[in-house]
Amino acid sequence: MIGRILRIFFFVALIALIIHRLFNRRQKRALHEIVQISAWVFLAAAVLALAWYVWMAYA
Repeated sequence: MIGRILRIFFFVALIALIIHRLFNRRQKRALHEIVQISAWVFLAAAVLALAWYVWMAYA
C-alpha cells in the first residue's frame, strides 16, 4: 500500500517536472487553473461520499 502511494507520488512529480521543463508560462498557468479546479471537485466529491457513508451508517 505504501509502495503504491509512493509510486503515484513519484509519477506525479515526474509529470510536474516534465511540464515545468516543456511548457511556457501561459500554458503552465492554464494547466494550474485546471488542476486547481479539479482538486476542488475531487475534494467536494470526497466530502459528499464521506457524508453519504456516515449518513447511511446511522440510517
